[in-house]
Amino acid sequence: MNIKLDRLKSFLLVAEESNLTRAAARRHSTPSAVSEHLRHLEDEFQVVLFERSKKGMSLTRAGERLLMPIRQVFSAVEDVRNTALSLRVTPKANLRLGLNSPPEYLRVDQVLRQKAVALPHVNLEMHTRSSTQMIQDVLSEEIDLGYVYGNWSDPRLHIAPLSPIRVSVIGPKDCGLDVFPAAPNARRNLPWVWPNQGCPFFDFMSDLLGPEANVADAVTSSDDEYSTVVMVKAGMGFGLVEHDYGLEAQHRDSVRLFDEPSMTTDLSLVCGVRAYEKAEVRALFDLIAGQWVS
Repeated sequence: MNIKLDRLKSFLLVAEESNLTRAAARRHSTPSAVSEHLRHLEDEFQVVLFERSKKGMSLTRAGERLLMPIRQVFSAVEDVRNTALSLRVTPKANLRLGLNSPPEYLRVDQVLRQKAVALPHVNLEMHTRSSTQMIQDVLSEEIDLGYVYGNWSDPRLHIAPLSPIRVSVIGPKDCGLDVFPAAPNARRNLPWVWPNQGCPFFDFMSDLLGPEANVADAVTSSDDEYSTVVMVKAGMGFGLVEHDYGLEAQHRDSVRLFDEPSMTTDLSLVCGVRAYEKAEVRALFDLIAGQWVS
């Protein structure tokens, strides 16, 4: 017995519609063609499937017994189709994204929501780095793409400016200062947690402390803002952090944030020029950059 699926489909539609014309319309066919399908099935099964009347077409007892098995046939066909489609899904791609600041300040939650829709096949690993280390790891391909502060120019890098970032001074909660000193010599007399040389914040120290910045009291140095906040909170000295990050630390009652002086640097997204040629990296890079478009 050679049962054809298109004939079984006609049987199901007529059973659902109880009307030959409506069933044919759903098949984008003609009533005569659907009627022919039913005739062939009745010949093959050697049973009558429908009772025909002026009110329409209703299943016979034999037709009712065949209804469920035929529905199961099409359910199995749909399972085969879905399995075949799943075999065509793009293989998973693992990408490493470097963060130079807490995720909430980098809009990572928005990135993850967009990625789930636009790039479901991309597995994203997130790693924390200072901006200077980020550049090195992007160039060595240990990181696929990452956020950095500062102005960077390198022909090996693909760079997308995201937003200007405000940088502020923080001090210990009990530092006793309501206003940060305006005179460079008074600032130099304060203990400092210096940014490491090469950090984008390092150049701000000369602006803050004047030409004799090198004689200031540098009690220690820091690779990243998290470490800076921890050391300032411990009372080791004053430091520089991204303003909103410092504001949150102040709200936790752990440091004192000064509104002045206010400094500005750039937040950018970087990846290697060669890495950007890879479809997955380029898609994620453009998705992230798009989150910052006004």
